[in-house]
Amino acid sequence: IGYLREPESAFLEMTAEMTRASRVTATELRAALQRPDAPVVLDVRNAGEREQGAVDGSRHIPLAELTHRLGEVPAGRPVVVHCAGGYRSSVAASLLRAAGHDDVSDLLGGYGAWQGLHAAA
Repeated sequence: IGYLREPESAFLEMTAEMTRASRVTATELRAALQRPDAPVVLDVRNAGEREQGAVDGSRHIPLAELTHRLGEVPAGRPVVVHCAGGYRSSVAASLLRAAGHDDVSDLLGGYGAWQGLHAAA
């Protein structure tokens, strides 16, 4: 109990019950933030990580606190979640989708990709 012996075959049998997770690049996020309908950017890193820098205007809710603070994430707006590298943001995006947020993406490469984009500019 708790694992699939052959996950690939289970995925093939349950395609109607699965959706592909949305992921955006740092370049796509930068462009989206310039639009009038800009997404909410949610930073799920820990406080110490955020002290090293943040996406301007992002909201900070560490992943460990997200289930208790879901009400702080605006409903009806696109959300882009990021962490340092991508794992925690994927988990957070899944939690948000399960809580009813329809338009949730995670940032490929996390804050490191965002920093790299701005360092190159």
